Amino acid sequence: MRSTWLRLGLVIAIAAIALVAFGTAMAAAGSPSGLAAVVSGWTGGREIAPPRADPQQGEAGTSIAADKTAEGFWTHVITYDWSLTKSASPDALTLARGESGEVMYTIVVTREKVGESESAGVRGTICVTNTGEAATEGLAITDIVEYKKPPDVTDWTPFLTVTVDITEKPILDPGESHCYDYEIPFTPLEGVTQYRNRAHVTITNHSGHLGEPFGPEPKAGFSLPDSPTVVEVDESASVSDEEHCPAGFTCMPSETGPWTFHDSGSVSFHKTITNETACDVMAELHNVATLTEGDTHETRTAEAVVHLTAPPCPVGCVLTYGFWKTHPDAWPEGYSPDATFFSSGKTWMQVLWTAPRGDAYYILAHQYIAAVLNVANGATPPLEVSAVIDAATAWFGSHSPGVPASSPEGQTLIHWAEVLAAFNEGRMGVPHCENVEAGPAMPPKQGGGRPETPPGLEKRPEMPPGLEHRPENKPHQEQRPETPPGQEKRPETPPGQEKGKGK
Repeated sequence: MRSTWLRLGLVIAIAAIALVAFGTAMAAAGSPSGLAAVVSGWTGGREIAPPRADPQQGEAGTSIAADKTAEGFWTHVITYDWSLTKSASPDALTLARGESGEVMYTIVVTREKVGESESAGVRGTICVTNTGEAATEGLAITDIVEYKKPPDVTDWTPFLTVTVDITEKPILDPGESHCYDYEIPFTPLEGVTQYRNRAHVTITNHSGHLGEPFGPEPKAGFSLPDSPTVVEVDESASVSDEEHCPAGFTCMPSETGPWTFHDSGSVSFHKTITNETACDVMAELHNVATLTEGDTHETRTAEAVVHLTAPPCPVGCVLTYGFWKTHPDAWPEGYSPDATFFSSGKTWMQVLWTAPRGDAYYILAHQYIAAVLNVANGATPPLEVSAVIDAATAWFGSHSPGVPASSPEGQTLIHWAEVLAAFNEGRMGVPHCENVEAGPAMPPKQGGGRPETPPGLEKRPEMPPGLEHRPENKPHQEQRPETPPGQEKRPETPPGQEKGKGK
């Protein structure tokens, strides 16, 4: 009996061992009925969790290849900063319609050294190619700087490790390549001349290594230069200029610059500002200079403002001094042809009829009288004309005739006369009066209409003053014969033409 129970126990033990082995095999194969299910069904057994299956087991991975470059550098970096100012001269202009003025702009740029440093290290690129058939996952690049220093250090020894930025291209599709730049500055090790750069490029879905970082390790040796390379940051700068010309004005030239500076300096240029159509306005002419630094492309601006004033546009019209000396009845109220003209000893009308004969006094007086009468008659003079009239009025108050036109003082009077002549002839914005017979009529005399003889000319001689005794012919000018000499016996018909031709 006892041997029977022993045999039964042995059979049961062998069956239990078989069940355990079967459950283990099924669990390994991923069967839903694993070891845990088998064991948990065993009376008095302990629940054992199955091994955790890797979620990527059974999935296809990819592969990558990588290569790199490494170049040692030693640089001496000088950094500059730039500033600029701008000015305009003059900073204000008064321009009547049709007038122009000159403005000189000056731009001053200043370059200042703001930093100086030295750095050494290694830089280059790490190029990665996806050689598989799936997109990369978990791409990472670590770069290690290594050195040797025989005989003390004979193996490549790491002394600096950095992570390379891959945000520009974090995933590579099948067959895709990308190069990642890196730069690792470091202080050179004393006595070391042998350096190497090693990159560790990994992905987490590499075939055969799913779920763990794995990949190639390209290497490249490098050395540091014997002397530093000078690098100047923002060594140069360019300056452009922009004009904001207000409405009614033109600003020429319209474009200036650009200019390039490699050190502190300045540039000046002129612009012609012309009032084309503006009347009775005030405006601002803004001119902006922009400096752009050569490497960082930072900008600086400076502005110059010119204040423009356009006076009221001229009204009325003008007449020449020839009109005023022959139309005394048209003189404006308050101005008499018989009034004495300053200290000349003559009336205004007599001055107009006096030939200058090289006397700048009378050359100016003719245009002065006409300009004064035009203004009194309603013509608005430009500022330049008003200034000349005021200057001439003061000059006539303390001078008498007899100023040679060729003298320095005479040349000043001639210039004044030219300005007033331009005004009187309608060449300074105020037009010439059209269809004028006798000009604006004076108020009628009491008792009737206009007298037959203009006021002030009742006793005017037939000849202008000073010409009463002028001979009919100048000396040595004989009476011109009615028939030119040599033609007294000229035949009525030219020789050979007595009879008609081709009848």
